[in-house]
Amino acid sequence: MLKKSVILFLLIQTTPLLSQNSKEIDSILNLIKTTKVDTIKASNYIELSKLYRFKYPKKTLEYAKEALKIYQNTNNHNGLAKAYFYQTSYYNSIGKLDSARYFTHKNIEQLLLEKDTISAAGQTSNIAYFELADGNIDRSIQILDSLAPIFEKFKDSSKLAHSYIVKSQAYSLKGYPNLTLDATQKALKFYRVLKDDRNIAQSLLIIGDQYQGENDHEKAIMAFKEALELYKHLNNDIFVAQTLSYIGDSYLGLHQFDEAERYLTEALKLSKSLNFNANIGRTYLNLGSLKIAQKNYDSAIQLLSEGLEIYQSLNIPYNETRALFYLGQVYFEKGMYKKSIEYLDKSISISKQIEDTARLKDALYYKSLALEKIGDTKSALQAYKESKVLSDSIFNIENRKKTSELQIIYETEKREKELLLQKNKIDILEKDVQINNLQKLLLEGGLILSLIAIGFGLYGFRQKVKRSRLEKDRLNDELNFKKKELTSQALHLAKKNELLELLKSKAKTLESQNTEKKGYQELISAINFDLQDDKNWEHFNQYFEQAYKGFNKRIKNIYPKINENDLRLIALLKMNLSNKEIASILNISPDGVKKARYRVRKKLNLSTEDSLEQILLSL
Repeated sequence: MLKKSVILFLLIQTTPLLSQNSKEIDSILNLIKTTKVDTIKASNYIELSKLYRFKYPKKTLEYAKEALKIYQNTNNHNGLAKAYFYQTSYYNSIGKLDSARYFTHKNIEQLLLEKDTISAAGQTSNIAYFELADGNIDRSIQILDSLAPIFEKFKDSSKLAHSYIVKSQAYSLKGYPNLTLDATQKALKFYRVLKDDRNIAQSLLIIGDQYQGENDHEKAIMAFKEALELYKHLNNDIFVAQTLSYIGDSYLGLHQFDEAERYLTEALKLSKSLNFNANIGRTYLNLGSLKIAQKNYDSAIQLLSEGLEIYQSLNIPYNETRALFYLGQVYFEKGMYKKSIEYLDKSISISKQIEDTARLKDALYYKSLALEKIGDTKSALQAYKESKVLSDSIFNIENRKKTSELQIIYETEKREKELLLQKNKIDILEKDVQINNLQKLLLEGGLILSLIAIGFGLYGFRQKVKRSRLEKDRLNDELNFKKKELTSQALHLAKKNELLELLKSKAKTLESQNTEKKGYQELISAINFDLQDDKNWEHFNQYFEQAYKGFNKRIKNIYPKINENDLRLIALLKMNLSNKEIASILNISPDGVKKARYRVRKKLNLSTEDSLEQILLSL
């Protein structure tokens, strides 16, 4: 079952938003009243739907229905398609995806009758989005891959970019952060060229959401704030409300509670004015989490209960189980252990149904603590064991995801290279045809000697170009292979360290339960030695030097204060790894990574405006 809240912000592909001009609206309404021509009335109802679409979605639905009443008595397939489109937009904005899917199919049907292939393909990419909502991720990717050739044939950059956006969400739900960011960055590049501010903002929102999921909240806030400014400029209040909630969530992650409350309160106020229920529920949960962090438990219960009620009415089980878990957590903190278990059991039940393993693990863990508090040690131990099994399972799944992602990246790059090679061969053949035509022209002119001289010159030049291209491709292939080996080595280090830490934790647990401690102490010492073994780093440095020749030497020459520990961190940042991955590889906490980054920034004399990653990537 899909975590629907993850893709809440991904609305149906947008069209330009007209200015919310009251005079323009009054003029259209007056025209509708005075005209006797139904088709003119219908087209103006569509125009009103467009004007109100992001400001007052209910008005959009109202006018789309009026247009539909008229168009249903005609063969105007284009008008019918638009009426269905704006109904889709409304139902999607309030989170009723089944209704949105129904009207999207109706829209596609009319576009095909109109023989508008490219628009029908664009709407079909929204079907891929609905497949995501049903948890059919592979099916969604399959649909998008089948649509790509159509968009490329019609040279429709906007629809191709939109398909990348949907694909990025599919990758996100599969747990592939690098592929998610890559797909979104491709979309963002198209949208920046098109100067499409709305979709630039949408892409930034997805990028921020991805960083937020990786707990890189500083990068997330940067992306969200750029998106927020664009949405404000566009008067798109629905997305303003949602982006405010996302920013508040990231400030909460940074424990900057005043900023978190400021943004979340603003998000809630705006969402209520728009009747944007899905975002009201999300913001209630974020505010409830904030109140838990501030130990204001009564306020937390009130906010979380309101959020729960909304998500139950919207039938979004992923957020329903999240709200139940938070309520179980807050009742535990209040010492109301039986009440805590009551909510945790509900969260556990739903989490099992929708296969939300992470939430299930956390709920079982808190349940074990609550059971222990009421003296039911046997049940507490059972719940704890179930939680630990799930924790180990999640660890293994995450590592398999990393391996799968690397494989997909490798296969994608290989396929792209093969396509590029084919294109190069075609270009060479076309040049050969041009050369042959030139030779014929010279022969007809009787310039045989010139032909021979030019022929030899062109042949030699062509061979030189071929050799240069082949050598360049060979070097690129070699460099890409070395970078993949380097990434694999880094992931191996992370996996090994995580496994050793897990063994160490279990050894300590067994040591505390056993009087014969000598063997466990020896095991812990052996693990500590392996965690600090510099030979692992020697192998890593060899791969890094092959992929980025002379990089370490340049760093040391420019910044002589940098030491070996700093170089390790810099190498991992150069590879664009997340804080979480870096923490695992260096065997330190995420806070330790932040402190290490701060020390490196200081040694590099960077100001607060300078990006450490950009500086390293430029070297």
